[in-house]
Amino acid sequence: MRLNYFDYFRAIAIFFIVAGHSYSVWAIDTLPEMVIANIITGGTALFVFISGFFFHHIFYSKFHYQNFMLKKMVKVFLPYVILSTTAFILIMFVKESSASIEQFVLYLKYLWTGFVMTAYWYIPFIMIVFALSPLFMRFIECTKNTQVIIFLALLIIATLVQRPSGNISPIHSLIYYTPIYMLGIMFSMNSKQWLSIVRNKSIFLSAVVLGLSLLQIKVYGTYRNFHKDDIFSFEGVDVMILQKVFLIFLIISVLIKFEDKHIPILKYVATVSFPIFFIHPWILRLINYFAISDYFMFLPGIVIFGLVTIIAFVGSIVIANMIKFILKQRSNYVIGW
Repeated sequence: MRLNYFDYFRAIAIFFIVAGHSYSVWAIDTLPEMVIANIITGGTALFVFISGFFFHHIFYSKFHYQNFMLKKMVKVFLPYVILSTTAFILIMFVKESSASIEQFVLYLKYLWTGFVMTAYWYIPFIMIVFALSPLFMRFIECTKNTQVIIFLALLIIATLVQRPSGNISPIHSLIYYTPIYMLGIMFSMNSKQWLSIVRNKSIFLSAVVLGLSLLQIKVYGTYRNFHKDDIFSFEGVDVMILQKVFLIFLIISVLIKFEDKHIPILKYVATVSFPIFFIHPWILRLINYFAISDYFMFLPGIVIFGLVTIIAFVGSIVIANMIKFILKQRSNYVIGW
């Protein structure tokens, strides 16, 4: 069954991700700006939650491991390999580097970590999650109490391990994001109960999200994601992941009010959310390479941030449709759509 509010959630999630990668030229120095940036940052958690939700909502009842992995390899991993390889070749060409064993080893490292392009680290990580699907099937079959205990235990661990530096450790990311993936599964399994809890709680959830954002800024002096190299070192409690849990429920509490309304623009953005994910880093890279933002430096930083976000977002949709028009069904292999 198609859920309108969850399609809308996918649209909001991809916008958060693009926006979170677009404020490099925004000089964030006031408290309100820090709070806004802090809420925008870390939108990947929304994507992970969605992935967990759909794992149960779509795949659980007819789960077949080989078919599931084959589908993910074709629509997720293959586009990643094609685009990452293309990006790596272009980067080497710009640097005028000749092919060598060292370059090939670097390529394999980039492929494992996703370091070649902004946001691409997500694919190696989520492919590991998909590969571990039998474990999540076992999680689904646990009692509700057991699921809650596992989720809370892993969430506590996530607040301590934080995200890996540079997002270049898929295993580290796996430990950090697994509870969010499980949260998506649990929400799908018990959606009626969850919706009854969050319904009409938008004001309360907004206060919690704002409070956690302020707490992070005041205690840690940062409005960005928590990152560290050593997974076993203690460098504070990651408040961001807690904020994102409440942000997920805040967004849902707002969107369920529109469950019976057809919003074509959000439906469409949800449909092209994965192509937007794959394409927007290329546009941002070009904006930085040609220093396009410099032409707008007379504008306030937050306005430039908005313009860059819109250019990356709309540009990704336009390019996705061009690729779809040229390649037809084969575009699945390039942009997952």
